[in-house]
Amino acid sequence: MSELVREIPGFLGHESARTPGGLGITVSYFRDHEALARWRREEEHRAAMEQGRRDWYESYTLHVGTVERSHGFDRDA
Repeated sequence: MSELVREIPGFLGHESARTPGGLGITVSYFRDHEALARWRREEEHRAAMEQGRRDWYESYTLHVGTVERSHGFDRDA
């Protein structure tokens, strides 16, 4: 899915983290709600979501929000 989502106009990137116990979080960034809607309508993505519900996940939570501000710090920069 990582390669496929990069083809969606308006996809900005994503970040993932996992604990040794298997808890995971993935944050994906899209330019706007229309770009996100394009991703949700993408056929391969829809098939993967269905397979995930059927075979992989006991539960998950999806949050959709707007980033108002973002900044960072990198000592080495």
